[in-house]
Amino acid sequence: MLDYLRLFLDRDNPLLINLEVNSADRNDIQPSVEPELGKFLGLLVRLTGATRVLEIGTGIGYSSIWLGEAVRATGGKVVTIDNHERTHKEVLKNLVEAGLSDVVEPLLGNAEEIVPALTDEWDIIFQDGGKYLYPLLYNELFLRLKQGGLLIADDTLFRVNPDVRKQLGVYTDEYNKRVFSDSRLYSTILPVGHGITVSLKVKNDMEHDNAIQKNG
Repeated sequence: MLDYLRLFLDRDNPLLINLEVNSADRNDIQPSVEPELGKFLGLLVRLTGATRVLEIGTGIGYSSIWLGEAVRATGGKVVTIDNHERTHKEVLKNLVEAGLSDVVEPLLGNAEEIVPALTDEWDIIFQDGGKYLYPLLYNELFLRLKQGGLLIADDTLFRVNPDVRKQLGVYTDEYNKRVFSDSRLYSTILPVGHGITVSLKVKNDMEHDNAIQKNG
């Protein structure tokens, strides 16, 4: 099925094919998103007209390139965070080669330290960092997402994937439970790749706090 699906997936940037081929047999990096997910991210950015995109978990910059091509079309910018110094150097090189260094800004450091210091409001936030970060950063990311913005998390079907280390599934399961119990979000899970949870922020914190006070 995937072979058939990918027959129709033109890559938005020529470098993406090279990264897919060159990273296929590497065991020194975290796996990148699937091309169908990359295309879906690009679609969501274009569909919503997002101009401020935050990514947690850069890897070698594969998904950053998909997002970068999308925000080039909308006139926006991507900020992407990762704490691996070695792959950060690869990212810088890849972004230059992809012609996207002017629209994608990679930050080197721990997301749990960088995110709380961010002051911008984001149209789309893509969470694909260490799975322990999913519940840990949930509130911080929610606060920095604009009302009407999208919070997207990758690998959210790890809990029911027998090939994935159990603890990783515990983190993503906790994240899903929090997302789907949060009345400020309108969410769904799609079976793309290892699962992707997409949440629309429909209420802000003040409305949520007022509702709690009324019910309390």
